[in-house]
Amino acid sequence: MPEKLNETSLDTVAAAICYAMGIDPPEFAAGTNPVLRSYVDEKLHGEKCSRVLMYNPDAVAEWICRKYPALLREAAERTDIEVPLRSVMPSVTPVCFGTMYTGAQPAVHGIMKYEKPVIRIDTVFDAVTRAGKKAAIVADSECSMGRIFLEREMDYYIYDTLEEVNAKAMELITEDRYDLLVVYNGNYDHWMHKYSPEGIEALSELRCNSEMFAALSVLVERHWKKHNTLLGFAMDHGCHEIDGKCGSHGLDMPEDLNIVHLYKILPRTV
Repeated sequence: MPEKLNETSLDTVAAAICYAMGIDPPEFAAGTNPVLRSYVDEKLHGEKCSRVLMYNPDAVAEWICRKYPALLREAAERTDIEVPLRSVMPSVTPVCFGTMYTGAQPAVHGIMKYEKPVIRIDTVFDAVTRAGKKAAIVADSECSMGRIFLEREMDYYIYDTLEEVNAKAMELITEDRYDLLVVYNGNYDHWMHKYSPEGIEALSELRCNSEMFAALSVLVERHWKKHNTLLGFAMDHGCHEIDGKCGSHGLDMPEDLNIVHLYKILPRTV
């Protein structure tokens, strides 16, 4: 298990997404993640991305990624860089996704515990809209991503099942309608809580996350050829095992806070 926390905060991701798109970051966002910024510059030589696909699996800890790399092989093969990050406290889903897409710490974006109010401060989605671009979230009806960013000038595709979420995400990619498309999958988190982070049920869903990201990446390669595209495999927080062989998170510990995002830029080919 990890013994120390990663140095770079999750709050650097929002500005990095905006930097990749060539737009101003959200009002309260921290500075741009230096690794992702350098990668954008290296791959695009001054150009920017006209498409971003952020795939958000829930609760995938860095220690899980390191211990079970074979289960994430598809995602690893379709990305170029790893970006180690330290999530925020409390390390629960609405708090952490709030930080990922505002670039602000929880005390600033307003979600300080496991609750799902609509965030009122500036977000990446607002920044995209201000720039004259289109954003959409595809998520399930019970999850944080389907609730905390509502009431904005963007599109929401909210479904009851994972299968519907992923089918819609694939459809939207083939239609090439959105500049920023965010897709949430909470299946690993669900089974991790029930059967532990290393339970066979949870690890099977981890493989499903990797395979779904790969499938979405294939569609992006086919249907977004005229765009410079940023792909992100970007989780919110980690997890740990508790008594009774169940999983949990929310503590100030490396297992819950250390995560590692995977990114790739696909330069346009037409």
